[in-house]
Amino acid sequence: MAKLELVKIDSKGRIVLPQAFRESLRLREGDRTFLALDEENERIIISPGAERNLTLMEIEMGDKPGTLAKLATALAREGVDLISTESHSLDRSRNAVWRVLANTAAVKNWDKLKKRLREAGAVSVKIHKM
Repeated sequence: MAKLELVKIDSKGRIVLPQAFRESLRLREGDRTFLALDEENERIIISPGAERNLTLMEIEMGDKPGTLAKLATALAREGVDLISTESHSLDRSRNAVWRVLANTAAVKNWDKLKKRLREAGAVSVKIHKM
């Protein structure tokens, strides 16, 4: 069941997370977390576990049915743990972009990963280790 508590935003825009919330999410001082803005539903989502080995991938691909699924399968085969993804068409029915935030601790060979992505339909792959 969801917990609800009223909190204040201070003059610097900070919010103190209630202790019960921090304990439930196992958050401690100094931990890194993800914040996601859901503009459509006017809410902020806090996700614990911003671990090391974070990578942002920008994958340009053909905008055809099934391409995204093939790319996701290629990432899974290389041990990439998806944390957050977002995709959209750049030119409808021609090309699209998929932004992937992932834990890439299991990736042993980046060239092999890029090759698999190209075989699955990626036109270009940009990798930004965080």
